[in-house]
Amino acid sequence: MTDYRRGRRMRISAGGLKTGALAAQAVALAIAGLTFACGASPAAARQSAGQSFAASARASVAAPAKPVVGLGGFQPLTPWHKPPLELPSPRVLAYLQLTETGVRQAARWGHDGWYCEYLGCSHGPYPLITIWGEVPMFESANALQTASPSSAHRALVDRFGAANERYWDRAVGGYAPYPGDRASNVRVFFDDNGWEGLAFLNAYKATHQRRWLHDAQRAFHFIAARGWDRHGGGMWWNTSHPYHSGPALSSDSLLGILLYDEDHERWQLEDVKMYVDWANGNDREDERQLYLEQPGQPESVNDYVQAPLIYAQYLLCKDGVGESYCEIAGRVAATLAEQDVDAYGWEYSYGPQYDAIFMQWMMDYGQATGVPFWLTLAEVNAEAAATNAGNGHGLWLEGWWGGGIADPETHPGMFRTAAATTRLFAWIDVYAGAQP
Repeated sequence: MTDYRRGRRMRISAGGLKTGALAAQAVALAIAGLTFACGASPAAARQSAGQSFAASARASVAAPAKPVVGLGGFQPLTPWHKPPLELPSPRVLAYLQLTETGVRQAARWGHDGWYCEYLGCSHGPYPLITIWGEVPMFESANALQTASPSSAHRALVDRFGAANERYWDRAVGGYAPYPGDRASNVRVFFDDNGWEGLAFLNAYKATHQRRWLHDAQRAFHFIAARGWDRHGGGMWWNTSHPYHSGPALSSDSLLGILLYDEDHERWQLEDVKMYVDWANGNDREDERQLYLEQPGQPESVNDYVQAPLIYAQYLLCKDGVGESYCEIAGRVAATLAEQDVDAYGWEYSYGPQYDAIFMQWMMDYGQATGVPFWLTLAEVNAEAAATNAGNGHGLWLEGWWGGGIADPETHPGMFRTAAATTRLFAWIDVYAGAQP
């Protein structure tokens, strides 16, 4: 069985975490207390994106006499209740030009009409890029056409859409990690199918080409049919069912609710509600009550798991499923924006691949709720990236805040690094242009 992505996930250590029965009790009490009516715009918040979520130890901190109201009017979920970060004022950049620069950089990885995983195609017998590596540039193309429609940008979206259809494995009925896979024994990842489906859906929104909507729909059909653990709940990481996956649950939930808003098929809404309810009851064994990459491992908190689940729950609320979902989304977001949620403040520096996902979907949530914090946060990080991400050879292969990249699965010369930084610039251009 071929597996092109073994070990690519990260695990972030966090200090001062509640575990076992204490954590379960804290999560249960928090969920039971969600009674805030969600008529006001739910908040957004911030969390250290792909960076290490090293929580400050708070075991002896007494609860304040008066609860702190966090970002967007929501109370954070942490036991220490601090106000939101005060962000610096970012410098406005030429995001369109930066995005187009990133698209031109991609040609350095070009090979036979597509892209390689590494510069020089130095990746053994499987040199071409996987879904996980190429989706950031697909999403960059979508953002270009969304923010600045043109025949050239439309052609770029169509090129990426057609190329991404090569990942469809008919024998499995899902998107396989490597282009051209056609075997039934290929290990297929349910988080890949979520990210791929979201990129196809954004391609449809950018071009109104129903072909791309169909491609997004078949990703979610595959997820619904084979990804969900129908015995105990939870979303499997891949078709071998090694463990439940927070990134799969997160990306698949958001894909499902966004498709529901296009298709209005009741089963999509019901499946997403099932996924999210399971996440709220089983995937928050962290003293900050943030979602985990791997349930049962409180040290596995990562930002790119949080953002899609926040936005998915906000959309569930707006689709009439229940106001408590707006409350949960707002409180998780307010927790991410809190001053002491981790040791890194507004500097997102774990890995561009993760952090760009977080920024894109939190900007979307911020636009929907009228909270500008998330756009400003992205702009602050974009200013740092524009200054620091270059490697001296015209390629964005370094961390956004200077130096190397902490993620052990991000290696030198990878396409995904430059593509993710391009994605950051591209989606800021979309949301900055949408501001009144």
